[in-house]
Amino acid sequence: MAEHWADRVVCVSEAVRQYFGGGEQVAVVYDPLPGAERYPAAAHPARPDGTVQCLYLSNYIQGKGQDLALAAFEQAYARDQRLRLLFVGGDMGMAKNRQFREQLEARVRAGGLQEVIRFAGFAADVEQAIKEADVLLNFSESESFSLTCLDALYYGTPLIASDCGGPAELFENGHSGLLVPNRDVAAMAAAITQLAADAGLRTQFAAAGRAYVRQKFAPAGTYEKLGALYAAVLGR
Repeated sequence: MAEHWADRVVCVSEAVRQYFGGGEQVAVVYDPLPGAERYPAAAHPARPDGTVQCLYLSNYIQGKGQDLALAAFEQAYARDQRLRLLFVGGDMGMAKNRQFREQLEARVRAGGLQEVIRFAGFAADVEQAIKEADVLLNFSESESFSLTCLDALYYGTPLIASDCGGPAELFENGHSGLLVPNRDVAAMAAAITQLAADAGLRTQFAAAGRAYVRQKFAPAGTYEKLGALYAAVLGR
């Protein structure tokens, strides 16, 4: 309905624009980059214990992909016991979200993986959490954009994301990250295994991702596009 009543509709991605039919009055203006970094760029050196730490940063909500990540990680861990996984996120004070987290934790206990897969609450310092990880996973079933993916690329942590909308527009698959088919647990597991085994590829993705998003999502470009849209509408 918005496209029929509004002079302009601003979308955060091409994926959202297609939802509105892609008419002339529908424009894409990407969200800008986060603010200045507070910590040095992550170097991702080999850990003393040889482990490879994966991070899943998202509130515990059905559809955000933690269940898919857990299933994929179980397969990947069976191939590479160096892998570790940390879930970080809040439940937003909602019972159904607490139940979702509890279901995930129960599955981990049933598989005897409590020492390998850990759960934490809301991250007060997102930059630090991302930079402490070797790989960030995001297997949401639907995303209009994904600030979490943008943050990972901006902060220089290699990314594996599902092809669920906006994330596909944030990086170049195979050059600055890995894009896997939506809800494809086997493909997710293969991607995790691939990045865990290849430190050189992780380094390449980290550098390429940082460079790519700084060019594509520079705040100045966002503000210029918004300014031009406002000027066009007000000048009618």
